[in-house]
Amino acid sequence: MTMLNPHFTALNQAYIFPLIEKKLEELKSTSPEAQIINLGIGDVALPLAPSLAKAIGTAALEMATLEGLRGYASSNGYDFLRNAIHKHTFAHLRIDKEAIFISDGINSDVLNILDLFDLANEIGIPNPTYPAYLNSSILRGHHSIVELPCLEENQFTPLPPKKRCRLIYLCSPSNPTGVAMTRQHLERWVDYALEQEALILFDAAYEAFITSRDVPKSIFEIEGAKECAIEFHSFSKSAGFTGLRCGYTVLPHTLKVNLHGEKKSLLPFWERRQSIKSNGVAYPIQRAAEAVYSKEGHQETKAQVATYLAQGARLKKQLISLGLTCYGGTDSPYIWVKNPDKKSSWEFFESLLKNTHILSIPGCGFGSLGEGFIRLSTFTTPEKMTLALERLRLYT
Repeated sequence: MTMLNPHFTALNQAYIFPLIEKKLEELKSTSPEAQIINLGIGDVALPLAPSLAKAIGTAALEMATLEGLRGYASSNGYDFLRNAIHKHTFAHLRIDKEAIFISDGINSDVLNILDLFDLANEIGIPNPTYPAYLNSSILRGHHSIVELPCLEENQFTPLPPKKRCRLIYLCSPSNPTGVAMTRQHLERWVDYALEQEALILFDAAYEAFITSRDVPKSIFEIEGAKECAIEFHSFSKSAGFTGLRCGYTVLPHTLKVNLHGEKKSLLPFWERRQSIKSNGVAYPIQRAAEAVYSKEGHQETKAQVATYLAQGARLKKQLISLGLTCYGGTDSPYIWVKNPDKKSSWEFFESLLKNTHILSIPGCGFGSLGEGFIRLSTFTTPEKMTLALERLRLYT
């Protein structure tokens, strides 16, 4: 009989997002008239920017001609998009175009990168954090996982552990806490990685939301990071691409790993992995991503991010007025709310949903140390946010 991957049995809890969908369906069945405001799932709520939609349409029409016919894309991405990313984001950091690899989204790369590494590597994973880091590590067979606590005492910023880690997942600004790592925090992690000859897997999915001066938008702003970090980016939240799927990974030539006792550049191995397992991202989607860097695209997408941030400021102000303790929301579309009256995460979730018809995410779904909190997202329309604030005023 065909054997199942036994590591599935090591997953010790259900994935949080399907559970939320089930709760939502239960409420709809018992209260069909309820108008649910979804401040839980981190999906975009504003329409695709016009210039990006135009780029998709133009590219699709181009493909309808013999001259413009496009087949399989390069697994590394088209040069026009890699050049645009390089020029606008990484040229000043002295990272060349060949270090940029286009993919169908950050979720794929930040998890698939584990294909490159031996199972003996210890993996440091924050708690709470995006649950796919841990689940994917377990499914692949990694057993040596080091927890990096994110608590009120350390401002929800993970600190280098006393134990050795060869691989470290970091996400800044953080999903779920919304807290961003300062330059000082990142310098401490880079120093640790260089000392331990470790690699930082840096998830920068929300860098477009950073507004604080002391928070780097890229880990490569930190001296030495090009020798110890891989950075992952997404167009999903910064440009509304959750339904289009496009992101990229930055893997500098200077990044080296141990292979049979010799130091080898990691870049060729990732390039080989992608050529085996990817047929690239659709041409119209890459043209839309390129349009993000046009004058119009930049203005449109920046305005959308500003809308989400403004809504976050309004939401956080309202929550604080209710006497709730909140974190994040300044450099991030997420607000981490401490549960009142020692309620559990699920109890607070249920109370908020029942009394205000506002959907949140229980903090325990992001790890055991998320218990006692909920996550709220600012990804909604201004009209729905206004309605949510009106409902919250009546919430006790």
